[in-house]
Amino acid sequence: MAQLKHSEEEIIKLGEKLVRELDLEYSTNTLARWMSHYLAELMGNIDNIKSEEEKTILQQECCDIILKVWSQKENLPITKPLDNLKPIIEILEVLKEQKEVSILPRWLEYNSLPRNNEWASLVDLVKNNSEQIFSKVVQMNLHKDILSKDKEWLKENKSFLSRDEINFLELIDVMNNNDFSKGVIDLNDFEMSDDNSKRIKFMFDELENLIDEQKKELLKIKKNYLKNK
Repeated sequence: MAQLKHSEEEIIKLGEKLVRELDLEYSTNTLARWMSHYLAELMGNIDNIKSEEEKTILQQECCDIILKVWSQKENLPITKPLDNLKPIIEILEVLKEQKEVSILPRWLEYNSLPRNNEWASLVDLVKNNSEQIFSKVVQMNLHKDILSKDKEWLKENKSFLSRDEINFLELIDVMNNNDFSKGVIDLNDFEMSDDNSKRIKFMFDELENLIDEQKKELLKIKKNYLKNK
């Protein structure tokens, strides 16, 4: 038997988690149905044994099997840690990418633009609106619906997560509980519908308004330029 790196209690809790996740695949996946019944039966047999010696042996064997199943988690038909958060991971990857060419010219380091300059006003508007757009897009992909299962992994089965998974989930939890400013509305306050139509409509209306505001400012500058030519 493989040497256990976790307590038997932690491993049994992991087995219970796997059974719950596999149950979600019952309707369409024969393998998930078989594996769920198999693991559930193993853990159920532990409670039915009267002899403490036999129970200890069976529990060790059960833990060994659960760990072997978990070692193949990438091939299991379940929702694994961070699966629901892949869209937000991709968004954050885009935001942190280092570009070879900076959008700021070097002379800005020592020569600032006057605040009454209409182009400076446009840049300021675009900057502020872009921050709101980024925040809203993050929120759109970071609502309580997709966080529930990942929080369950973090709360119930943290010892089986990698350090990177733990760090990311803890960061996401902080972000989700953050009191967003600059007019960003916490979408978790919205009553959820079956198709999330209220959330989706609100978010796209907000994003369109921010983009339209930038376009209006640009058109105002364009109008002034053409009038003075």
